[in-house]
Amino acid sequence: MSTRLISGHNFLLYCPHTKQKEFHGGKDVYSQRGVSCGTGAGKTLCGLFEDVRWALDYPGSVGYIFEPSYPMMRRILLPTLESRLLLGCPYPFTSNPLIRNFNRGDNCLEWKNGSQWWFVSLDDPEKAEGPNVDYAHIDEARLILHFDSAWLTVLRRLRGSGRCQIPFTPSVWITTTPDSPGSPLFNAIENPETTSSECRVYRWSLFENPQLPKTFVDEIIRTHTGGLADRFIYGRFATVAAGTLPFDTSIHVKEIEKASIRSMRFGVDFGWTNPSAILAVAFDGDNRAWAVEEFYKTQCTDEDLASAALEMQKTWRNGIFWCDKSHPQGISKLRKVGLDARPYDYKRDDGLREMGSRLTVAGDGLPRFFTSKRCVNLISELLEYKEDVKERDHLCDCLRYALPLTPVPEVGGFRFG
Repeated sequence: MSTRLISGHNFLLYCPHTKQKEFHGGKDVYSQRGVSCGTGAGKTLCGLFEDVRWALDYPGSVGYIFEPSYPMMRRILLPTLESRLLLGCPYPFTSNPLIRNFNRGDNCLEWKNGSQWWFVSLDDPEKAEGPNVDYAHIDEARLILHFDSAWLTVLRRLRGSGRCQIPFTPSVWITTTPDSPGSPLFNAIENPETTSSECRVYRWSLFENPQLPKTFVDEIIRTHTGGLADRFIYGRFATVAAGTLPFDTSIHVKEIEKASIRSMRFGVDFGWTNPSAILAVAFDGDNRAWAVEEFYKTQCTDEDLASAALEMQKTWRNGIFWCDKSHPQGISKLRKVGLDARPYDYKRDDGLREMGSRLTVAGDGLPRFFTSKRCVNLISELLEYKEDVKERDHLCDCLRYALPLTPVPEVGGFRFG
């Protein structure tokens, strides 16, 4: 099917399902709205349509659209906007008759009616600071590392830009899968003791989305149980037992100076219904490992994964791509684009031992592994990882593949470790 834009015919074709209509019906009723629903339930799409709606309804208005990281913006927000359901043309969207310009340096989209969108990453809450805005949309809020600080900063910005002559109440909406009761996200939109009276939560399960393939739904049902099912199928805040890895965001989330990188290794996990994932891991002069970038996408072809891997290597430096050995055709596709891709042939238990030992604080008071705050999905998985349950472990598997095994000394036939 042609992707050529036909004005008035093949864009803004979004048709909300019943639950999405309820959310849109809250416009001008609630100044704070939260969409809490399952994976693939259509939350980002409905949030972005609401963004379009405000930009068109209120000429000259200013909206901020937030993601936990810029990579998620490129892989989630921008492709969704490109679909015929919304803007119906490729990024930077200037072939849409409603768009005047997209400033790539500032990540600012200008509408012909004078409205503006600013695309902003919340990997640092201070990035939400700036001029006053008319509305804000926070996508995948669960993955924002310092959500409490970011939320307060966004609320401080909702004082109106003064650019729109049509009266309205500045508003914010969140579209996300939920996390656990008692979290900053829970306290912001769900906890009756701490949530604003102006806030309304809209919840639905992935079963509400009639466009999801049955194979996708069946696989999510098969692989998500207990608290994970409550979160990622039904959209409910639920407790998931603490992970078995000694991962602590206050210790292990840290950035590396690019000049300190001595070598790179990459881990690759293949999927379709479950996400395909790539993790770039840098090593410094002391052989400490630093996760510096992640790729994480469902329904990703081997060709798209190979393209992402090639781009990741260009961003950092050459290194071996250690891959899930059960997908030889995917490894072959990586090799065809010139990457040094190899199957990971070591035992899972040995890889887990290496991960655990690197997370432990060493004699100098520091662990031997850190992750960038940009690796939001890896952080989420490390917090919940349980070695005896194969659920939401795709980037953890990538990390396991990328870490070289430390030799274990043998004494008298016995191994320590």
